[in-house]
Amino acid sequence: MPEKFDLGILGSGQLGLMMLLEGTPLGLRFSVCDTAQGPAVRFAHGYFRADGYREFVDSSQYVTYEFEHVDGRALEYAEEQNKLRPSLLPVKLKRDRSLEKEFYVRHGIPTARYVVADGKNEIMRAVKDMGDCVVKMCEGGYDGKGQYYFFDGRRDEVPEGAGKAIVEEFVRYENEASIICYRTPDGRMGAFEPSFNLNRNGILVYNYGPYRGSEMRDIAFRLMASLSYVGVMGIEFYNVGGRFIVNEFAPRVHNTGHHTLFGFSVSQFEQHVRAVAGLPVHEPMQFVPSGIVNILGRPLDAAARERILALGDTHPFWYGKDEVRRKRKMGHVNITGSTVEEVKEKIDKVMDILYNGHLDDYI
Repeated sequence: MPEKFDLGILGSGQLGLMMLLEGTPLGLRFSVCDTAQGPAVRFAHGYFRADGYREFVDSSQYVTYEFEHVDGRALEYAEEQNKLRPSLLPVKLKRDRSLEKEFYVRHGIPTARYVVADGKNEIMRAVKDMGDCVVKMCEGGYDGKGQYYFFDGRRDEVPEGAGKAIVEEFVRYENEASIICYRTPDGRMGAFEPSFNLNRNGILVYNYGPYRGSEMRDIAFRLMASLSYVGVMGIEFYNVGGRFIVNEFAPRVHNTGHHTLFGFSVSQFEQHVRAVAGLPVHEPMQFVPSGIVNILGRPLDAAARERILALGDTHPFWYGKDEVRRKRKMGHVNITGSTVEEVKEKIDKVMDILYNGHLDDYI
């Protein structure tokens, strides 16, 4: 008899790894399907290569994904079998930024002003008309990839052969923030406390919370309901004078939710597994202020690990990737404290240990 799994995960990166580590103690069995054997494969109960996607889906009660850019055949087949959670629609929106932005406008989700342009000439005409702006290629962009800035004298070079892009007004925001929210199969919704985020070159460097912004919760619920969403979602916002507008959403567990591993009654990873598998889900409680620092483009050597652990209430999480590269997320450090200020102070100390004032050398 073929082996059966409670949940199949498309993708084998660190997000899948953390889903496995948080979901396995619930007594669930997981399989992973990917073109390569990433960190999650080490802890999965089963592994399927990409061309075995049908067997992968057939052997799983439900299928979820840890990344939008996974094998489309597997996504479509899981959707046909009524096993895919979240559904295929959020992935389609994320694979084309213009569709994502159109969806926001159609459903009253606040977002920055934009136009769609196709090809370098059209893009540059739109840049001229828009003024200060950001060009974001519609396909393949994440972690700052495929983005070109035109503001305050900076003029990036859009490559010849560029395809479809959105040309978005450059938002003069006070800061960036995010919320991790969730929706169950029967339509119940909830959210973790929002967090303050610091990004550089489109990559999250650190975040902490709780952070003010009840408006984010209302917007999150509207977006999830409009998608008939199931599972955990991360949504990034710009704070513009106390008004929050959506930068983008991620139809999965998210880097800005890693602080939930130690700060809350349930982590985003367990919450996602529960929602997708149809298990009981409860509103998360924040026990202590919490945050993370990402370990970007560098190893976690013994000296750095010991200095981080010596700070107290700090928990390094190494993903076990096979190669250290600039800009690559190699791990993160969870941080908790009795107050937000204490968390921020520890973040500064961890940043000094990891980067010693030279963050740009790593991202």
